[in-house]
Amino acid sequence: MRLLHALDRWLHAFYRACGVLAALFIVLIAGLVLVNIGSRIAGAFVPGLTESAGYCMAAAGALGLTYTFAERGHIRVTMLINRFRGRLRFAFELLTLAVSTGLACYLAFYVTRMVWVSYLYEERSDGSDDLLIWIPQLPMAVGFSVFSIALVHAVVKAVAVGEIENPAETVPDA
Repeated sequence: MRLLHALDRWLHAFYRACGVLAALFIVLIAGLVLVNIGSRIAGAFVPGLTESAGYCMAAAGALGLTYTFAERGHIRVTMLINRFRGRLRFAFELLTLAVSTGLACYLAFYVTRMVWVSYLYEERSDGSDDLLIWIPQLPMAVGFSVFSIALVHAVVKAVAVGEIENPAETVPDA
């Protein structure tokens, strides 16, 4: 059990790092937009700014999933969950968590496969930047893969502890 607690602490630190990376990508989006505005005012063309902002948005969204999940920020269907009590509620929540884990792992596998195929065929973006497309796809694949790890972590923790933490009890009101 001590190993599980150490792994739990390490994984939560890793999830926070993903949140920091997502925030950095959002700051990068703001910087790219400012450069785009400045270049238009100056009458200069900087290729790839719009595409890069889109790539940063995809990376921020994918990396932000993990942090949001770890901090209990995802929307839960409490109207249905609150109808159950005790072991039935635990079983229902575990089932929904397991289905979510399966879907996330499926998504992570195919997004990672997409990046690999883009790398093998040396695909390039259609925009003015002519960038190898696997480079901006990689943070998205990492984000979905880490999100899958977070879901597997939640399933293992729920089975080991025998309960799923209630977000209302673990997250203080703002």
